[in-house]
Amino acid sequence: MLDKLYDAGLTEIFIRVPLSATDRFGVKMDTFHLDSSSFHVHGDYGTGTDEASAQSGLITIKYGYSRDHRPDLKQFLLDLMWSNDGNIPLYLRVAHGNEVDSAMFGTLMADFHKQRQIDALFVADAALYTEDNLQMIV
Repeated sequence: MLDKLYDAGLTEIFIRVPLSATDRFGVKMDTFHLDSSSFHVHGDYGTGTDEASAQSGLITIKYGYSRDHRPDLKQFLLDLMWSNDGNIPLYLRVAHGNEVDSAMFGTLMADFHKQRQIDALFVADAALYTEDNLQMIV
């Protein structure tokens, strides 16, 4: 079953399930929050290239900006978007350990918007406010 879920695309499934629930239970879809978290890991992880990972669909666990103040440990990132009404998680994405929020937040919002045409307020930290991101979400 896990292989089937992976083949179908976990992010896509994660988007479809809660959006169906919000329709059924009348969750307000007028305000959303977006943020990312890093998770540091212990152990020996391969040093696959970003290109090889992109082709395989896998993330790379690698050194990046450590929010935990542990630059000695590799990490991966988790992007999450949730509704203001009930804090329902609506979008989940696992990302490379060295990915930068300001390079992805606009893309994440645009991807979410493709799934559901919603006129809503999106709340994010300063990483969203780059010229490229603002052009992408207008």
